[in-house]
Amino acid sequence: MTFEKNLDAYVSSILNKYEFKKVEHSKIIRDAVLGTHELSPLDVTVIDTPFVQRLRGISQTALAALTYPSATHSRFEHSLGVSIMAYRMCKALIDKGEKIKRTTLAELRIAGLLHDIGHGPFSHASEEIIRELDEVKEIWEKDSPFSKYKPHEMIGYKLLQTHSFKDFFEELLSKYDSTEISLENISQMIIGSMQDKKNDQFKADIINGAFDSDKLDYLTRDAYFTGIKMSIDIERIFATQMIDRRRRKTRRIIVDVGGVHILEQILFNKMLLYPSVYHHHKVRSTVCLLESIFEIIRENDLTLSGLKFDKVSDFLSVDDHFFLTSQNRPEKVATQIEKIKKRNLLKRALVISRKTVKKNLGRLLAEKDRPENLRDLAKKIANDSRLKRKCEHCDIWVDLPENPRFPEPSQCLVRVTDKDYLHLDDFFPVTEWSDSFAANKWKGFVFGPPDLQKTVADVTWSLFEKLFDFKWDKQARILAKHSSDAG
Repeated sequence: MTFEKNLDAYVSSILNKYEFKKVEHSKIIRDAVLGTHELSPLDVTVIDTPFVQRLRGISQTALAALTYPSATHSRFEHSLGVSIMAYRMCKALIDKGEKIKRTTLAELRIAGLLHDIGHGPFSHASEEIIRELDEVKEIWEKDSPFSKYKPHEMIGYKLLQTHSFKDFFEELLSKYDSTEISLENISQMIIGSMQDKKNDQFKADIINGAFDSDKLDYLTRDAYFTGIKMSIDIERIFATQMIDRRRRKTRRIIVDVGGVHILEQILFNKMLLYPSVYHHHKVRSTVCLLESIFEIIRENDLTLSGLKFDKVSDFLSVDDHFFLTSQNRPEKVATQIEKIKKRNLLKRALVISRKTVKKNLGRLLAEKDRPENLRDLAKKIANDSRLKRKCEHCDIWVDLPENPRFPEPSQCLVRVTDKDYLHLDDFFPVTEWSDSFAANKWKGFVFGPPDLQKTVADVTWSLFEKLFDFKWDKQARILAKHSSDAG
């Protein structure tokens, strides 16, 4: 079956067991980050669908709660936040005199609720695995426009475009006399492109643009729940955003020059969260441990509850809790799950950075986009005589996280005067920031079992000298804080 047919079969199987109930009254929710908000009856019905409810069981920041105990917020909370933020962003435009239909407000709220339904368990942690699935690679090769989207965006769009979902949504809208709402518009908002509708691009920008409701919510929410002190003046952003009204120009969201310093603040905060949270070594260690479960399933041709996790629909069928249950699991899988549950994490053997590798780091970084090559390196480490029979390659990981990307300044247009417009990157040196991050903040890791830290370090040290002509600095070991070297 093709990807689209697999997805349609999945959606159909979900909806065949589901019957929605019409909600008669609006509801009030209280959000820890964004405060009180009113939901329309249609919003509530969309929230109640299995596709959105599944997000309650998907952590926003994967297994970061093992490092930041309060980071237990879910994709569900985030999706509600994006819906609220999108509504407020659009309402601010209306308050400034923009003529925007009420239908657009409804579409934006629904797009916010649905924008993450393409995520698999543990959010971006499983996305690293999903992007390597054959059917996803095939879509990117066959349908080239989708290659620029993140896997969960492409999957969410394709899910909404299935025959089963279209029929369901059409019936839902008819119950609320809201047939003027366009599922096509909602789908395009999620991928950030209204395609050939230049006059409507601002709608997509609100959901998936340079400084969109998604980014404003996750930066604020992730900082709040990890306990990192961070401030973003959202009201000021809304006050300085506008729609580009110049003739023959795409109607997209731009910002007045008075809001530039707030956007700069957002980018600084985004840069702060990477080393502090997303690339924290214990967070990355848990991601590797999670990936080892899928590796064991794939290499041993196993199934979990009948699922092989070789297609997208398998990932959409489960949530985090599914992978935190070790009962009735194959022994090797159960072992890895118990390690996660008991926080028996992999430990740093070596820290890889521009400061810890003095020569030829680029040769290793060239493998960053080839996960199969990095796994081959792990196998070479595990097969060394000093480690053989003491561990398996699923417990060894060469982890090279992606550098944070900052496309926003080149995407965001700034109005200086009615005649003068510049891009945001004309105001501050984002390229220099990115280069500085790579040089001073980016770190990769070699992870191994806690009781084999020093041995894994010794093996990797000599192996990488041989394969890449590395010249290591002693900081590579010191920063790893080997327990055997303590004191």
